[in-house]
Amino acid sequence: MGKIRDKNLPDEVLVVGAILGDLQSFDTLVMRYRSAAYRVAQSVAGTELAEDAVQEALLLAYKALPSIEEPSKFAAWLYAITRHVALRMSQRTRQEISKRVELDEALLEHSNALARPLAPNDAPIDMFDTGWVRAAIDSLDEDYRLILKLRYYDEMPLKRISGFLDLPLSTVKWRLYRAKQMLREQLKPENEGLRRRVKIKN
Repeated sequence: MGKIRDKNLPDEVLVVGAILGDLQSFDTLVMRYRSAAYRVAQSVAGTELAEDAVQEALLLAYKALPSIEEPSKFAAWLYAITRHVALRMSQRTRQEISKRVELDEALLEHSNALARPLAPNDAPIDMFDTGWVRAAIDSLDEDYRLILKLRYYDEMPLKRISGFLDLPLSTVKWRLYRAKQMLREQLKPENEGLRRRVKIKN
């Protein structure tokens, strides 16, 4: 079988190509859904673990490709794998943190330097404080926030979002519409001038 080069081919064609050994077909699928998988992993496990979760999910997906029952449902299948991996990583991290608590408390009890509050110049910079719009988006419920980010941050077509989340296209359209309504509500009235300049496109 020759290498598949058309990046607009349906998922099921690319899945079959990848199963038959065409790595370029899988690369195309990765390019198509990697950013969406990252959004899901980030929402479940947080930013620090998201990239590792996506890498592991993609590796698992590649190894399990021959077992996929419906190649046309690849996107939803990858979503489920990514969410599962991110949940597992998040739970593992929480367990590791809980095991460190006793040691941390012991260190704080015996170290004045560690126990003293940070001075203003010592305080870490919040790298994720990128402005009022991002804060407003992040305050939305996950169902709305994820679709909004997939559509406008990652520029994913609505049909592809529908496939990835395994939701009817009408549901995706409705959630996107409601997300934009809620976001506009968040950004007014005190920020009305800024809201006009940072217009939420349809």
